[in-house]
Amino acid sequence: MTQRLTNAIAQAKGLTPEQSKLVRELYTIWQDKLSRNQLRDRYYLGHVPTKSLGVAISKEMSGKVKSRVDWPAKTVDYLAARSQFDGFTSSDEATTELLLKIASANHLKAMYRKAVLCELRHCCVAWTVTTGDSGRAVISAYPMTAAALLWDDALKEVKAGLVVAESVKRPNSEEKDPSVIKLFTRDSLVIIKKTSQGWTAQSATHRMGRPLIEPMAYHPTLERPFGKSRITRTVMSLTDDAQREKERSEIAAEFAAYPQKYLLNTDSKMIPDNSKFAAYIGAILEVTAGENGAPIFGQLAQLSMQPHIDYMRSLAAQFSGATNVPLSALGVVSDNPSSAEAIYAAKEDMVIDAQALNAENGRALTNVAMMALAVESNSSFSDVRDSGHTIEAKFRNPAMPSVVSQSDAMIKQISALPWLAESDVALEELGYSEEQILRLHSDRAKAQSRDLISSLTSVQPEGEE
Repeated sequence: MTQRLTNAIAQAKGLTPEQSKLVRELYTIWQDKLSRNQLRDRYYLGHVPTKSLGVAISKEMSGKVKSRVDWPAKTVDYLAARSQFDGFTSSDEATTELLLKIASANHLKAMYRKAVLCELRHCCVAWTVTTGDSGRAVISAYPMTAAALLWDDALKEVKAGLVVAESVKRPNSEEKDPSVIKLFTRDSLVIIKKTSQGWTAQSATHRMGRPLIEPMAYHPTLERPFGKSRITRTVMSLTDDAQREKERSEIAAEFAAYPQKYLLNTDSKMIPDNSKFAAYIGAILEVTAGENGAPIFGQLAQLSMQPHIDYMRSLAAQFSGATNVPLSALGVVSDNPSSAEAIYAAKEDMVIDAQALNAENGRALTNVAMMALAVESNSSFSDVRDSGHTIEAKFRNPAMPSVVSQSDAMIKQISALPWLAESDVALEELGYSEEQILRLHSDRAKAQSRDLISSLTSVQPEGEE
């Protein structure tokens, strides 16, 4: 089915031989990576069943306890929460205002929050820029479960991309088949649709000079330009271990709640259906008869849960070391409260990860912003890039300092550099958003106008009392 569908799409009416080759290659990449990306989604959502070893958990208890550990979601969400996109800045005031309108029209901040979650789950997200019906730039984002990319090693940029824009469910199945596919090349955007006559393609050329698609990757390298997932094989393995241990703990807790008792010198008929496990779970253990023949009642020592707790702590420590998520975020709380320095030290590695993430994502968002400006001005990417105006993506401080500590730090910096108080950077460091900074400037301008009018009306001409 997969190969037939690939051939059918690649042979869509209206595709050139070069476009057909790209479609076949990109669609194959998407299909090859889809199952692995869907597996990571299942780990993120906690839909992976416990992988029992068949040793400590008996057949009678297997399947009755469905334990779940949300550590994969934690490793994604904890880092994503520290990457907060806050708009664009430019050395040109008109460009800054236009970027603010584009970001607002496309709900870019909300879209980024969703996109960064997919990026950290799958390794990458594909941003696209197209032209809307009104001629304005339309920015979209696609997860790797609906996109595929090709990398140009020579130019160190994306060569081509494909996104599954729409899908339809198969009859009597939960699986979906693509119905609309978009192919992005250096000089055109190709929309491939499934119709009653088969697959047809429509091409629209552009003068961007590059594909209208941009990857936003987590931890890209020269060997892996599209990055890697936060839900690594180590994360999945430790999650399996933790779920298995949690299931063992639940079963052990049931036995610990009913201390095991025994009777000596009893009849074997006391055991239901001659099942020793039934006697065990029923908190009665039969032992061979004693010398005097009289029944003797006894109770074994209660089971201890401490070994299970210690092992879970050990797994959490390994998970923390692999992901830089603090132990406290995994539910492991120390008996002694941590100092402020210890709390910051526990989060320092994650803050460093967030800074690197923001730097890479900022570069990708800057390219998206320049493509959007090119669409708005009907120019090319290189025209906007070489215009002489700097464009940068802003992010909130990933360390998330308190308002008091940040204010104290800014006061000390302004006392050393008084001119810093006249810069918007000071307001940004104090935690004000882009919209709040604009409101502050507007309110300041209104207040200055009122003061000017008041000063003019208070001045009386000479000779008048």
